[in-house]
Order: sequence, then structure tokens, then C-alpha cells
Amino acid sequence: MKILIIKLGALGDVLRTTSLLPGIKKKFKESELYWITKKDSFFLLNNNPLVDKVLVLDNNYFHKLKNIYFDLVINLDEEVEACLLASRVKKEQAIGFILDKNNKIVPTETAREWYNMSALGKKPDNDELKKKNKKTYQQLMAEMIDISQDNNDIIFNLAKWQEKFASDFKRRYNISKDDVIIGFNTGSGYKWPSKMLSIEKTAHLAEKIYNELNAKILLFGGPNEIERNNKIIALANVPIINTGCGNDLIEFPALISICNLFVTSDSLGLHIALALKRKVVVFFGPTSASEIEMYNLGKKIIPKDKCYCCYKPDCKALESIKVDEIIKSVKESLNEKVSIIITSFKEPNLKKVIDSILNQDIKANYDIIVAAPDTDAQNLVKSYKRTNVTYFKDPGRGKSFALNMLFRRLKSNILVFTDADVILDKNSINEILKAFKDPIVGCACGRVVSLNDKNEINGYWSHLLADAGAHRIRKLLSNQEKFFECSAYLMAIRNNIIKEVPLDVAEDSIIPFYFYKRSYKLKYVDSAKVYVRNPDNFNDWLKQRTRTAKAHETLTKYEPNFPRVKSLKNEVFYGTFWALSYPRTFKEIYWTIKLLFARLYMWTNVFMDTKIFKKHYTDSWDRVESTK
Repeated sequence: MKILIIKLGALGDVLRTTSLLPGIKKKFKESELYWITKKDSFFLLNNNPLVDKVLVLDNNYFHKLKNIYFDLVINLDEEVEACLLASRVKKEQAIGFILDKNNKIVPTETAREWYNMSALGKKPDNDELKKKNKKTYQQLMAEMIDISQDNNDIIFNLAKWQEKFASDFKRRYNISKDDVIIGFNTGSGYKWPSKMLSIEKTAHLAEKIYNELNAKILLFGGPNEIERNNKIIALANVPIINTGCGNDLIEFPALISICNLFVTSDSLGLHIALALKRKVVVFFGPTSASEIEMYNLGKKIIPKDKCYCCYKPDCKALESIKVDEIIKSVKESLNEKVSIIITSFKEPNLKKVIDSILNQDIKANYDIIVAAPDTDAQNLVKSYKRTNVTYFKDPGRGKSFALNMLFRRLKSNILVFTDADVILDKNSINEILKAFKDPIVGCACGRVVSLNDKNEINGYWSHLLADAGAHRIRKLLSNQEKFFECSAYLMAIRNNIIKEVPLDVAEDSIIPFYFYKRSYKLKYVDSAKVYVRNPDNFNDWLKQRTRTAKAHETLTKYEPNFPRVKSLKNEVFYGTFWALSYPRTFKEIYWTIKLLFARLYMWTNVFMDTKIFKKHYTDSWDRVESTK
């Protein structure tokens, strides 16, 4: 199936339209996607993995398309040029905007809502509809095409040479990883002067941010803003790093990636920052704030002015926005709240885990939530006088069920998960939180260390599997920026990205995959150690390992392209060498060989249970007593 997407308009519009691609691919699974756009937008699309062919609108464009028959044409532009193209190409169906027999631009049926509030709609009704609208652009377009709105992130990743450009810039201006970097993109293109924050307010904002937050400020601008930016730098009595006004679409995104937070107008810079997962504070004047999807990455500042959302070049709404409003939003965005969730099921060592967290010198603003079904845990939590230790009533239907309830309830920026049957290293929370200084990191996990006696066979097995197995592969894949399965013994994620997880899969595998699929990085933090007691007898070992492996067998039921890390095939082809290189004595060699046969036996049980007897993993609390 061949699909043609026509989106020629403003660069920011082109970029945010990439958020529709996963939904299109999900609905039309075997589709081949063509995208035609203007030359200026080519670089924004050229490396997109979901677009099979990017075509540039030039004098030759119709010659390139005249022999191609498209099953579906999606035209999201109301321009004559785009509608003419949508009408002329050979196609089975069109969605969006086309020309009728009188060469008038008309919407297809599902595009009427967008058309009615556009500049082509009936005045003054279109202006009122635009102001009343509460849907995002992504939502409106997804409804037009009738596609899923899940996983609707803007798709744009930096190339290696862009990352190098950013690194060189940071080195040149002595920017370290511990600095708070705030980008200012307060101008706009020449078409929209009413989107600009004034020179005076921008300079005042720079002074307050520098003095109150000790932040380094990067000033951005376009070719028509050289004089404006020079005035801002001259007026502000604080150091400002001028990124220049001649950056192209290779350099501009690379420089935005340096920022921890981006203060911007409604412009291309906004959409690039959101695509790069940077925190954003965006101010609005003549355009609609409702149409902007923020992906839980920041705050919108909307003027209390009747001129707001008038779509007039001379709009005065921005004049009513105060610098203190922007400062407040910047501070709130940078002050991340952390929730540490301890899942427990009748665990005797729960108090030790809570105390081990409270005794850490945690730098973040945090609270501890104990999720447990039993009254003993509830009474224990009540005994703490600290307001940041609370109890969450787990219905007792399994860990994933409880997590789904917490996903809907918690508003913290970062969630840290651990269990009540582990021991956290003295600085493990701070260590794992460091990973999130990189805005592109969505999920991180710590290093599992066995507490069992290595001089006993089951203890030796636990050390081998933790060190030569999990630690080695996670570190390798993390350094390569590839997907790996995390450990729920100590795992942290950005909140408000995942709404729920299936109940019949391993949550510490599906959660990192959801982040990886949305272009977030996964980070293995081996300095964040969590100590775990493993089974001390073969029957408990087999029970625990079989249950864990079965939880991985259903992953492809929900994600057909899930990159399996834990499987019999991978253990045979990749794990055997590392296992045999781990022992240091003849006794350990013998125990290692026994482990290989034990793992084969375990995988045989998994195969029989899942393929023959259809006994699949289910979400429930299942205690293994020898691990307590």
C-alpha cells in the first residue's frame, strides 16, 4: 500500500506532523510512505525512519509522481499548491484538502472540523471556533486520518555530527554537564512580529534567571534578529552566550539540545525542543495555545488579553505577559518532584528499606509511597511522623495492577521503583537520579548485586547471573544506546509518559521498551547498587526463574517487534561464552556447567507451560520464601 503525505507549510508544522507517522504505520501496517514537502523542510524529514521516500516540491515534482498510483493521499495543507497536487496525483482515496471542479479548496468529510476553524472557514465563526478549540493539532489531525493517538511524539533525532557540533560548542564556551543551561528563543519569523517577547522583557528575564538560578543563558535567533539580539545582550547586565543568527537546520537543533530548558515563542524552536525532549516554557500571543501538545515537558504562558488567539500580525496580547510569570514557570519546570515507590507483599524487612531511603542524603524533592495490600505495612507507614512517607492501598491483584493505579494517580516528574525485599546502597537514589540530568533519558535502572554466599552452588549461580549476565549485557547495550531490559529491583522512569502496562508481561521489560520506542534513551547506572537475596535451593530457584521467563514470552503479543534480550536463543549463542569465562576454580567450572543444564531445564519448562499446556504468566503476588 502506497501512501502520500503532503505537508508543505511552515517548518514547525512540518516537524510536528511527524507525530502522526506511528499512528499511520500502526493502522496501515504494510504501507510505503512518501512525503512531499518544500526544500527548506527536507532535512527535518530525510532521516526519519518511518518515511520511505522524501520528495522535494520543485518544477519537476509532478513528473516524479505521475507514474505512481497511491492508495491514499493525505493532504494536511490548505494551500492551493498542496491541494492542486492532491487533486492531480493518481489515487484511490484522499483525506484532507483538495480542489473541487471549480478549483476551490474544499475539505474531505473528516477534515471539516479543521477547515471550519481555519482561515478558509466562514468568518467570524472560524475565529470563534479557533478560540474555543481545546484539541491539540496532533489530536485534530489524528481524528482527521482516523488513527491512534498513542505514541504521538514528534520524530526527530540528532545525527552523530550534530552531537559533535553540540559538544564542540559546549567545550568552546566552558559549559559543563552540571551547569543549568536555559535557551532563549524569544523572537519569531518576520511573518509573525506579534509572537516576539520584547527586547526589554527578554533582557530583564535574562538578568533574573542568571541571578536567581545561577544558570547559563544561550540566546537564539534567526537571520532577521541580529540587531535585536545584540540589543538584548547590551541591555542585560549578565553574561549571555550568543549562539548566532545564521544557524541552519543542522546547527540549530544541535544547539537546542545543549539546553536543559528552552524559553520560546510558538515557533520552529518550540517543536524542535519538544522533539528533543527538552523542558519548555512557551508564551503565546496571536496563536492558539490549545493546539500545542506539550508532551508533559513544560508549561504554557497564555496572556489574559482579549486579543489572544486573534491570528493577527499586529496582535498586542503578548504585552500583558509579565517577566515574573515566565520566571515562575521556569522554576516550577526545573524543580522536579520524585516519588519513590516501594512495592511490598507481607515483607518482614519493609522498615529497613524505608529507613535506608530516609537515611540517604537525597538532593531531590521526594516522597516515599509504600504500595502494599496488608495492614501490617499500613500500620508501619502510620508510625512514621514524616509527611513524605505515605501508604497506598494495593488491591492485592499483582504488582502491575498496582503500578497502573499509581501511573494514573501520581503527578511527580520522576518515579523510582524498588521492592521491600532488597537493600539499597547508601547513595543509590541520588546515583540513579543523575541519569535524568540528560533530558533524553526516559528510563534508568541500577545494578543488581547478589547477597548470597558465593561459596555455595545456588549463591554462585546468583552471582554469575547478576555479574556475567545482567550487569555485562546491560552495560554493553546502554553504552551502545540500544534497548535492554531493566531490573525492577531499582528502576526509575519519567512520569506521565506511560499510562498503563499489560498485566501478563514483565513490567521491567515492557516499560523500558515503551520509552525506547518513543526515542528516549535507556541508561544503566552501575553505581546505583541494589542488593538482592536470591533462592538458596533448586526448587525455589526454578520456580522464580520459570515465572520470570514466562513473563517474557507474552511480550510480542503486545509489541510484535519487541527486541528480545532474555531468551533461550540468546543464552545459547551469547551467554554461554560469558558464563564459561566467569569461574575461577574447578569447583566453579563444575557449578557453571550445572547451571547451563539447569537453565536448559528451566527453558524446557517454560516451553511446555506456554506452548503445550497454555499456562501463561499472570500478574499476582507469588512469594519465594528463601529470598526473604
